[in-house]
Amino acid sequence: MSQTVSQLQQVTAFLLASLTPYVKANNIDAWQERGTLILSSEDLGQGGYQVAKWKHNAVIAIEQFPHRKFNAYNLLAMLPAFLIDSGWPRDEYGLADPELDIDVVSKDHAMVLIELELIDDIDLIPDANGPVLFNGERFRVSLVPVDYAESVDLQTRPEGAL
Repeated sequence: MSQTVSQLQQVTAFLLASLTPYVKANNIDAWQERGTLILSSEDLGQGGYQVAKWKHNAVIAIEQFPHRKFNAYNLLAMLPAFLIDSGWPRDEYGLADPELDIDVVSKDHAMVLIELELIDDIDLIPDANGPVLFNGERFRVSLVPVDYAESVDLQTRPEGAL
C-alpha cells in the first residue's frame, strides 16, 4: 500500500478534478492533524523497510462551494465512491467514516468541511545521503520497489510422478 503521494493528496486531487469548474484550486485546502505513528519495522525486501504507518485525521476545506449550481449530494456520493474504489484497507485499521459539515455562507455559496481518518505507509529505501538513520544505515522515504513475475512456466507431470 506504500505510496509516494499521501492518501490526503490523492483524495484532494480527486475532489478538485471532480468539482472543476465549480470549485477553483485556490478554494480547496487540506491538512493533517492529530496523527499517530504505528511502529512496524517490516522488511520489505530489496533493502527497503516499512518503519511505521501514519494514522491521522485529514481535513479538506472547500470554500465558495456553489451549492445552487452543483448538487451537494453529488459530493456526498463522490467521496465514499473514491474511498471504496481506492481499495485502501480502511476496515483493517478501524478508520472512521468521513464526516462532513456544510455551512451555507451566502445565497450562492457554502463552506464544506470534510474530516476523515487516513493511514499512510512510511517506507524507507537505502540512500547514502538520505536524512534517516535506521539500523546503522542511511535511508530516504520512498516506495520500496516490488518485483513481479512477468511470466510463469508451468510443467505438468504424469499422475503419480514426483
